[in-house]
Amino acid sequence: MGRSGRAGRFLASLLLFFTGACFAPKAAAAFKNVQGGMEAPAFRLTDVAGNEVSLDAYKKEKAVLLVFFAVWSSRSLEELKDVQKLLAGMGPMGMKAIAVNVEHEQMTEQDQRVVREKVAELKLTFPVVFDRGLETFREYGVVAVPSTAILGEGGQVRSAFNGYPTFAFAEMKEQVETLLGLKKAGETATAARKETAHKPSRVALLNYNLGRRLYRSGMADKAEPKLKTAAAADPGWAAPHILLGEIHLARGKKDPKKVEEARKEFEAAVAAEKGNVAARTGLARIYLKTGAASDAEREVGEALKTAPSYPPALLVSAAVLARKGNLPEAEKRIRSALELSPRDAEAHALAGSVFEGAGELRKAVEMYRKAWQLGNE
Repeated sequence: MGRSGRAGRFLASLLLFFTGACFAPKAAAAFKNVQGGMEAPAFRLTDVAGNEVSLDAYKKEKAVLLVFFAVWSSRSLEELKDVQKLLAGMGPMGMKAIAVNVEHEQMTEQDQRVVREKVAELKLTFPVVFDRGLETFREYGVVAVPSTAILGEGGQVRSAFNGYPTFAFAEMKEQVETLLGLKKAGETATAARKETAHKPSRVALLNYNLGRRLYRSGMADKAEPKLKTAAAADPGWAAPHILLGEIHLARGKKDPKKVEEARKEFEAAVAAEKGNVAARTGLARIYLKTGAASDAEREVGEALKTAPSYPPALLVSAAVLARKGNLPEAEKRIRSALELSPRDAEAHALAGSVFEGAGELRKAVEMYRKAWQLGNE
């Protein structure tokens, strides 16, 4: 395939990126498919010693740190060392941790050996499991590496974050202390903050999960009524509206009227949860698509205020800046997003399209080539 053909192929992938990554529900901007208040999806994976580890076995634990990491990510390694520090102090009180390796989709023996060596070097005492085929990675919808969920009893997601920002260690420590009953909620700065993640009703959650599974199986028509039921059952929950917006936007490729329906769903998501980063980012993408650049800039700006390291928002913001002619700042934001998602083919395709539109053909070719390589691994 020639260079122009590859570019077209990845620009198509870029559209899929925006209708999937940007519009999926998040827990604290860390996961596409898991939101605060939901039960973390179960998994059974094999650890570095060959033993099976089941998340269900941790349901009765009061505090569990679940970290998605890769050895190629320096932030991942920093976080694993800090998790080990926390475990050394609070493990005897009941804290648990599991690290899920998302190194590559296809793990060679050499890849596995590198991970085992790093686990030994860091002297990690908690389970480190291989996510071969990245099935669990996709089930959660991890948006950046590393990404972390803090689970309470019943496997409920209490909070989550991506990229291991500077505040993360203090937040992990405070939340674990609170979950273990070592401190009361009002005694720590983090725990004292109002919980912003909406905890959905049981009926809404059941219908949403069913709708999400149907959608992932390619049955959007059957997913839609389930998601509408979920939205009606819990008007204060953004997630069903976000996924409905995704469905309508995908249909908008053939029927432009569906883009307007998508806008209404994202607006409903923002109205339900003003702090929902995915809802704001999704609405920004709709505005960008329909030529309302100032509105797009406003919405993605609100998203970045809440989650400065959220890759989809950084990428949408870069597209807004490029349209305004501010390529240096657009490039800076693209680089920030790629640092968090260095193996994301669609992110590199977006970078290529931004550079191509700005006439920076050498940089565009570089990004398209990298996207092609990642997409064919």
